[in-house]
Amino acid sequence: KTHLYLHAQLSDLDTEDAATGTVEKLGPATLAKIRAWVGHSRATITPVLDRAADTAVDPHDPPESMREEVILRDSHCVFPWCGHDSRSCDLDHIDPYDEHGPPGQTHPDNLAPLCRRHHRAKATRRWRYERNTDHTYTWHAPNGPVYLVDPTNTHTIG
Repeated sequence: KTHLYLHAQLSDLDTEDAATGTVEKLGPATLAKIRAWVGHSRATITPVLDRAADTAVDPHDPPESMREEVILRDSHCVFPWCGHDSRSCDLDHIDPYDEHGPPGQTHPDNLAPLCRRHHRAKATRRWRYERNTDHTYTWHAPNGPVYLVDPTNTHTIG
């Protein structure tokens, strides 16, 4: 059984040979390449997500669709130099969740994937971070250094 995540625009699916999008963990793909990968296996097609939707929920745990949105946005743990796949990560509230706080604390902009080890490191409140508008993360280490995490690398900025 095959489960393929294809990130594409519907208008890009008009031609067989053009790169129709990016397949999660495999890279750019055409319809012909996808057919070759899938072959005659049973394929699961995941519904298209509206990643521009401005959703927020009151419970601590996000619904599955929100979890999927964050995983698709951030492919790995966003802690400096960590490469753990986001599908195996916990979703962390960047601004800590307060059960007596305001409604709507759980939303994609306040969630990021952290592997269990780094989720625990952040939970000690010695490490702190914020998500930037350009989809990078700025991390502040306990002893002063500051790191910028982008989708491909970590950079020391202070």
